[in-house]
Amino acid sequence: MRTSNITERSAQGVRAARHATYAMFLADGLGFGMWAGHIPAFKQKFQLSDSSLSIVLLAVAVGAILSMPLAGQVVRRFGSRFCIAVSVASFGLCLVSIALAPSLILFLVAALLFGAVKGAVDVGINAQAVVVEQGYGRPIMSSFQALWSVGGLAGGFLTSAALGLGSVPITNLLCVGSLILLLDLLFYSHLLPDASSRMSEGEQRFRLPSKSLVYVAILTFIALFSEGVLQDWAAVYMRQVVAVPVAVAAVGYAGYSTAMASGRFIGDRVVAFFGERITMRLSGALIVVGLMTALLVPRPISAVAGLVVVGLGISNLVPILFGAAGRDPVLGPGPGIAAVTTMGYFGFLIGPAVIGQMSTFFGLPIALSLVAVFGLIIAVSGPAVIQSHASRH
Repeated sequence: MRTSNITERSAQGVRAARHATYAMFLADGLGFGMWAGHIPAFKQKFQLSDSSLSIVLLAVAVGAILSMPLAGQVVRRFGSRFCIAVSVASFGLCLVSIALAPSLILFLVAALLFGAVKGAVDVGINAQAVVVEQGYGRPIMSSFQALWSVGGLAGGFLTSAALGLGSVPITNLLCVGSLILLLDLLFYSHLLPDASSRMSEGEQRFRLPSKSLVYVAILTFIALFSEGVLQDWAAVYMRQVVAVPVAVAAVGYAGYSTAMASGRFIGDRVVAFFGERITMRLSGALIVVGLMTALLVPRPISAVAGLVVVGLGISNLVPILFGAAGRDPVLGPGPGIAAVTTMGYFGFLIGPAVIGQMSTFFGLPIALSLVAVFGLIIAVSGPAVIQSHASRH
């Protein structure tokens, strides 16, 4: 009876941790969605040119890339709970600081800090998601990423509604920043401790990633490169190549985004049924088939349908790859996830720029074909990479 009670309390703790981790992913997506939705307002406030705005966006990216490896070491030393508690609280405060910045220089500094804490949040919550998934003993990583997508969409819609009703950025970001702080306070205690927080003083503090983890990081680069490209270029392709009105062009991006979120909601069941390796192969195949349909048959219905298929293909790559990195036996959840998220975030940032440059010389359809090539690489190499990394456990 005593053993049964302990097991029941343990199961309740894992369920509570799952809900708490959902709240953290939702807070992360909501905060980033609010930031992205307010970018045009900040551009107007500080009278930024496109080139000046790109510097601000670069500052966010640089902050994230610099902080992720450090956050990985924090998770390894103190555990993901500590990293989440500090970074999510800082995330809410940085949203407020962005809104309160009185000058362009301070706005740039606030953007840099925002990116840094955003990177730390990403590492912490994904490391915790790995711990919770291990407690469940079955795939649940995709559902966490789905909550991030929901948070991002909610942030965008809330921004549009608030600004449309005449609310100002300071009020909007103060409210959301306060909500994020409240979520951190309410749910932090339900997060699970992990083995990283019990690292002995004599353990090695820094290790190079294994060869198999490097391959996982490369696939993460490819996956997030493709995700970033479709996010920025889907509507442009619909408008420029398919030659539809602006309102219809947005349908292409909406279809892609909806498919991404939907694919992540069903992703855990797909992975549980097929396994990670077959899911990787199917995901790569969907990217190739969907994108080639959109590119080779540039008509509105086929292009939108192709983008929807691509969204389904991309949707579960990140959950699988982050989960594999979090189970790395050499680095552990924190540094393992930090390694692949840093590489992946770099791909997410440079992908749209690379496609833009390629389209200048070869045209947009040929440039976007690079994503189809990446899909083929994922379909062919992805299962072997996952199997090789899993064999090290």
